[in-house]
Amino acid sequence: IAAVEYIKNGHGHVNYNVVPSVVYTHPEVAWVGKTEQELKAAGVQYNIGKFNFTANSRAKTNLDTDGFVKVLAEKETDKILGAHIIGPNAGEMIAEAGLAMEYGASSEDVARTCHAH
Repeated sequence: IAAVEYIKNGHGHVNYNVVPSVVYTHPEVAWVGKTEQELKAAGVQYNIGKFNFTANSRAKTNLDTDGFVKVLAEKETDKILGAHIIGPNAGEMIAEAGLAMEYGASSEDVARTCHAH
């Protein structure tokens, strides 16, 4: 889309902060947005939400419980600043975090959404 915008208008927009990265190993590793180190260096106050796959029924059923999801959210506004996933299907799941970040979602917004798992 950014390329077409550039051709048509002479400029395009890409929010590089929400472009996910994935390492296709086993387990997969995926992340989008800021890391804890980046937030600390910038002096940003943040909260951490973490969920281990050992508590996830799909992971248990598939006998693939290694890993976790970690979400970093700005302390005052709860806006998601970064997400990090290690585990099965991390490369697919990280897209949801990127979408949430692109639209300025809070961690509560995502938590109140029903997710197949």
